[in-house]
Amino acid sequence: MPHRQFSAPYRWYVLALLTLGYIFNFVDRQVMTILIEPIKDEFGATDTQMGLLSGFAFALFYASLGVPVARLADNWSRRNVLAISMSIWSVVTALCGLAGSFWQLALLRIGVGIGEAGGTPPSQSLISEYFPPEKRSLALGIYSIAPNLGIIVGLFGGAIIADAYGWRMVFFVFGLPGVLLAPILFFTLREPKRVVASVNRSGETLMSTIKQICAVPAFIYISLAVGFTAISGYGMGAWSPSFLVRVHGLSLVDAGLYLGLIGALCGGVGAVLGGLLCDKLSARNPVWQLRIPAIGVLISFPLQLAFVFWPEQSTVNVLGSQVPVAVLFSAVAAMFAGFWVGPTYAAVQNIVPPYWRAQASALLLLAFNLLGMGLGLY
Repeated sequence: MPHRQFSAPYRWYVLALLTLGYIFNFVDRQVMTILIEPIKDEFGATDTQMGLLSGFAFALFYASLGVPVARLADNWSRRNVLAISMSIWSVVTALCGLAGSFWQLALLRIGVGIGEAGGTPPSQSLISEYFPPEKRSLALGIYSIAPNLGIIVGLFGGAIIADAYGWRMVFFVFGLPGVLLAPILFFTLREPKRVVASVNRSGETLMSTIKQICAVPAFIYISLAVGFTAISGYGMGAWSPSFLVRVHGLSLVDAGLYLGLIGALCGGVGAVLGGLLCDKLSARNPVWQLRIPAIGVLISFPLQLAFVFWPEQSTVNVLGSQVPVAVLFSAVAAMFAGFWVGPTYAAVQNIVPPYWRAQASALLLLAFNLLGMGLGLY
């Protein structure tokens, strides 16, 4: 088994390194959310254009290119693909701060999407080989707290920087750390030895691989479930800051602080707790691998509706500040919504052979992002 090639401390070091890279990945992606209003004002863009900028323009290239890039990772080196991709998305994120028009920024965001296409699939494949199946949901759950941490850095940190120095400086500050992390990852992360396949793959093409992965029982159902869940997830995540500013009268900084803390604390706890529960319960009955995500999503849905429709006049005192009650519903919803992440990603990694893992992850993300970012942001 590949995980036996490495000591336990080194496995956790790799997980921490990959999680940090995912944080940078998500910060560079999420930063558009908090900058919608200032960018819209400077370029005179419409809400539909801003949705295109932060949604479909990014998602189309990020999700679709993820599949061929993941194939390269499966057949060559996941470490190398990840390091190269990180360098690209980080540099182009910094260049977004130099955009002189809406369409220049749109092209640069497409470039960020192209770079980030090589981020998550190789990482998930590596984690699945560094950790045994009985610890895989927890490991991928920990890895999946990166978006939650990225939210507080991107929303709150981005709001503070934008408020003090303008929206362009946000791209400079958030783009450069990935440039420094990429060589550390390249020189310290060891690629696990490949498991020799017991089948002849000499005539295998990208399309034939996709067909075989989609023919694996449960893969299509998991992908559709994840994709439709992402519609509400991405939609709420992208427009919640503007919703709190426009409807509840919060400042941009306060909206970023509240939503950032909710994402980092509540969402992070949910992702880790969901993975931990899954590993414990699925050891007795494998059906819990998908029951845990379903339970979390079903509980979070009515709480998200309460966030949207709760009266804006209703507030509660939290540490001396009047906080909209709607924000509290968002906090609880975020915790339960996080249940699906680790178990679902682990389920996909478990049902495909090791030499398809990055590609299976990319196909899952294709459904997740095309439905979530493509439709949820409008």
